[in-house]
Amino acid sequence: MKERLLVLALAAGALALFYVLFFPKPRSESEATVLPLSNEIRAEGYQAVWQWLQEQRIPVVSLRNRYDHLPAALHTPTGNVLIMTMPQRVPPRTAEVEKLKTWAERGNTLLILAAIEDTQLWMLGADPLFDDHLERITGLRFTNPRQTRNPDLKSLTRTRFEIEPRGAHPLTAGVRQVTALTPLPARRAILNAGLDAVPLELAVRSDTGDTILWLTRHGAGQAIVSTASSPFSNGAVALTDNAQLLTNILAWSLTPGGSVIFDDAHQGLTEYYDGTAFFADVRLHHTLEWIVLLWLVFVLGALPLRAARSSWQPLDETTYIEASARYFAAVVSPSEAAQRLIEYFLGRFTQKDSGAERSASGFELLDAHAGISRRESTNLHELYTRACAGRPVKLVRLQNLLSQMRRILE
Repeated sequence: MKERLLVLALAAGALALFYVLFFPKPRSESEATVLPLSNEIRAEGYQAVWQWLQEQRIPVVSLRNRYDHLPAALHTPTGNVLIMTMPQRVPPRTAEVEKLKTWAERGNTLLILAAIEDTQLWMLGADPLFDDHLERITGLRFTNPRQTRNPDLKSLTRTRFEIEPRGAHPLTAGVRQVTALTPLPARRAILNAGLDAVPLELAVRSDTGDTILWLTRHGAGQAIVSTASSPFSNGAVALTDNAQLLTNILAWSLTPGGSVIFDDAHQGLTEYYDGTAFFADVRLHHTLEWIVLLWLVFVLGALPLRAARSSWQPLDETTYIEASARYFAAVVSPSEAAQRLIEYFLGRFTQKDSGAERSASGFELLDAHAGISRRESTNLHELYTRACAGRPVKLVRLQNLLSQMRRILE
C-alpha cells in the first residue's frame, strides 16, 4: 500500500509540474485581452464599421489566413482596401510581406492603423518586432523622440487626443477634427529622414503638431498610414469626424466591386492551425484532466505493481552502421549526397580547398587516365552536373560507377 501511495504522489507531482511548465493556461472571458477584430463588439473592435459597410452594400471580408490567400478571397484583383491594425498578435512571415506588397502595388490600398502615438491595452504581448515589420510593409520608420522634460500629470492621465487636417486633400474633405483614444499614456512619434519616396502628410496632432496620417504610393496602389490605431474602432468611430475620414478613405480607394478586408488573421483569428490557440483551448485542458483522472484510478486499482525486468541486449557494430545510414538517408537529399560522393572521390587527385576547383581538376586528371574510358568519365561528369543542379540522381548507379573506377585506379 505504501508503494502504491508513493507512486501516486510522484505521478501527481510530475503531472502537475509538466502542466505548470509547458501548458499555456486558458483565461476566462473577462480576463482575455480584447483584440481589434471585425467580430469584436467591445470598444477596441471593428464590428460597428463592419455592420455599417454591410448596410451600405459594400463587400466586406474577414481575412483569416495569410496574405498570400488575399487574391482568392476577393471579387476583383484591384481596387480593394485592407484594414491592418498593428502591432499584430501573429507577426507576418517574410514571404507574406512580399506577397502583401505585390498585392498593393497592383492597385490596392493598405489602410494601416499603427498604435504608435496611442497606447492600447491589446498591445501588451503583441509583436516585439513591430517597428521592423511596419518599415518592411510601408517603407516608413517611426521613432519615439526622447523626452526633454518630465511629463506632467495631465499628459499622463489624458485618455484622448485630437487630430486635424494639414491642408486640403480629398481624403480630409469635410474633416475638421478626428479623435483618438488612448487608455494608457499617449506617446509621440516622428518619421525618420532618408526615405526613397517622401510620403504626403495629411493630418497632425492638435497639441504637438506631429504628423499622424500619411499617404505613400506603392506602384499602382497606395498605403495610408496612421500612427493612431483607434479612430475607427467601435469606441471612437462615432466621435467628431472619424466616420467622415473613413468614408473619404473608402471613396478614394475603392473601385466598383472592390472589397474592404479586415486583417483578422494576424490578430489571432485564424482558420489554419494555431498552436497557441490550441494549447490555450479550455476543452483541451478538460480532456487532459479526465485522462489524468482515469490514469490515477488505474494506478490506484487492484493491479499488482510488477518489478521491471532487465531486457538489455547488446548490439553489434553493423546495427549502429545501419542506424547511421538510415539517419543520413532520411535527412540528406539524394542530389546533395551524390555531389559529396563525387567530390570525395575526385579529392584524391588534388589537394585544393575549393570544392569547385577540386572537382574541375579531378575531372581533368580522370579524363587523362589511361584506365578510365571516355564513357565512364562522361557519365560521372553528367551525374555531378545533375547533382549540383539539385536534380534527382540514382545513388545505386553512382556507387557502382565509383566502385568500378576505384578498382581501376587501385
